[in-house]
Amino acid sequence: MEKVYLMDGCRSAIGRGHPEKGLYSNLRADELSVQVLQGLIERTGLDPTKIDDFYLGCVGQHLEQGKNLARLTLLLAGLPDTIPGATVNRLCSSSLSALQMAADSIKSGNNNQMLVGGVEHLGHVPMTAALDYNTKLFDGYDLQWTNMGLTAEKLSEDYNIGREAQDSFTIESNTRFFAAKESGFYNNEIIPVKLSDGQTVSDDQEPRLSTLEKLGELRTVFKEDGTITAANSSGISDGACMAWVGDQSAVDSSGIEPLVEIQKTVNIGLNPESMGLGPVFAIRKLLDKTGLSMEEIDLFEINEAFAVQVLACQRELDIPSDKLNIHGGAVAMGHPLGMSGLRIAVTLAHSMKEKNSKYGIVSLCVGHGQGVAMLLKRNYN
Repeated sequence: MEKVYLMDGCRSAIGRGHPEKGLYSNLRADELSVQVLQGLIERTGLDPTKIDDFYLGCVGQHLEQGKNLARLTLLLAGLPDTIPGATVNRLCSSSLSALQMAADSIKSGNNNQMLVGGVEHLGHVPMTAALDYNTKLFDGYDLQWTNMGLTAEKLSEDYNIGREAQDSFTIESNTRFFAAKESGFYNNEIIPVKLSDGQTVSDDQEPRLSTLEKLGELRTVFKEDGTITAANSSGISDGACMAWVGDQSAVDSSGIEPLVEIQKTVNIGLNPESMGLGPVFAIRKLLDKTGLSMEEIDLFEINEAFAVQVLACQRELDIPSDKLNIHGGAVAMGHPLGMSGLRIAVTLAHSMKEKNSKYGIVSLCVGHGQGVAMLLKRNYN
């Protein structure tokens, strides 16, 4: 099978998903996607006429994100009519699933070069928009597992991970983010976005430094006697991420050193009440399929849907803190649902380049009881 490379990837700054106070309150999801996609093309010099297809992850596929946003983004960007597009939804891992689909299509020989993206504008298309669950789904369960916060509270109880541990994780995620920002790390992946008022933004809106005392004053969100707050969970956010994926011929013709090789991806299902443990079972399955050990993996990126969820996964997998989310995560930056899977893959790829790492794993828990894990490799020999 063909080897597949993540040639490059970039993203917008992440804004609050607020209809008035968010960075992108006056910018549509498709317009945001176009700017990041055009930024990727400009900085890589990729030839759009060589692109075989475009897969775009997006969860809320209605309103301005509806009617196959992938194809509409291509047309709005003025790219060749010959590029088709498909919009992918696997909830929080939508854009990582889009990346997996692109990689698999290249491995099979069906395609040579692909564009992959992820976008979510929760300020314009809320999570509850056009939502109508069948109540029979919850028969036989102890909690309404479509409420991700309640599944996080269950992890807090099952693993005895209290409020202080979660708030400490929140401080660490933000501290790591600001250290990475100060070092210039995020300059590698953020594309400046021009707003409707002419202003250009390139700084994530949500990260902030705090103390245990200040965080302890926040009220819990999902249970009165619970542990989950707005600070120790990922924020409701807006953002877009884009990437270029290709085979060896793309590497040879472009002259660009790719960020990483995409080696293997697995998806799993589990009890939806315990959806936060998805990365545990997905990573174990991935290691089993590749024959690698935990010790051979240099870096991990696990999406920070909730602090407690990452802490539970870290405990189960025994991941050293200095290998996990080394530049901060979604508890600091926010979680634009359709963007996040690709965003953390791109961040991991840039981190592996920075640290000269050989192996990295990117993983997410996924709503309704799923998990995904992808293995990236940087030593191409």
